[in-house]
Amino acid sequence: MFDQTAFKTVEKPVNPDYLVVKFHADWCGNCKAMGSSFEDLQDKFKDDNIEFVKLDLTDKETTAKAESKARQIGISDILNDNRKTGFILIIDNTSKKVLYKLTKNNDIDAMEDKVREFYEG
Repeated sequence: MFDQTAFKTVEKPVNPDYLVVKFHADWCGNCKAMGSSFEDLQDKFKDDNIEFVKLDLTDKETTAKAESKARQIGISDILNDNRKTGFILIIDNTSKKVLYKLTKNNDIDAMEDKVREFYEG
């Protein structure tokens, strides 16, 4: 018999108000310093109209997938302008404008406050 419990479906907003995008690489020191902040942030906003996206730039294969995802959600220009890793961008999904850049210097509470500032604005 097929076990349905092995799969977890996460519903993403159809047309999110904001994108929260992590620029990541496995070898990135700043990414390691951020720890689970991105995942923690995602969990705090799981019921809100915000899409969380991780663009993995670790190697050629993951970068190709990241480029495809960026095209799919309309942020190719932002990816091309930010080919570094170790930060999270808060992006207005309508205008595709970068609103704020979060780094390892922001703890999870500061990150949550900044996302809330824009989302609940």
